[in-house]
Amino acid sequence: MVAGAAYAVYTVAAKELLAGHGQVQVMAVLFGGGALLLVPVAALHPVGWLATLRGGLVALHLGLVATAAAYVLFAASLRRVAVARAATVSLAEPLTAAILGVALVGERLTTAGVAGAAVLMAGLALLAAPSRTAATLAPSPGPRR
Repeated sequence: MVAGAAYAVYTVAAKELLAGHGQVQVMAVLFGGGALLLVPVAALHPVGWLATLRGGLVALHLGLVATAAAYVLFAASLRRVAVARAATVSLAEPLTAAILGVALVGERLTTAGVAGAAVLMAGLALLAAPSRTAATLAPSPGPRR
């Protein structure tokens, strides 16, 4: 629940900040703040692997490609759609990762994974379906006199 609430706060804050600032700047500030919050966690865990060439390259890839690029694109979508829609559609990210894992590196999807993917796709389909507006829900006027 806390993670979901934090993601909601983050998404709404990003949408508000994007009204007056560029998407790269907004994501830099939000992720910089998040990095500061993680300093105590880093202090409790070994980070020596970052000092190796391989560790540094992995960290750069995760930071620049997998995270920064993805969230700059997410910020671009927040400029165009409602917060609720953007946050819900972003739930497809784990599904995309699972599909790529199966297709590219031969991972196996468990029965629970298939069920979760089906539920997620159903939810996204419901989101994409045209919504009924207040006008279509309003009762029809009675016969004219």
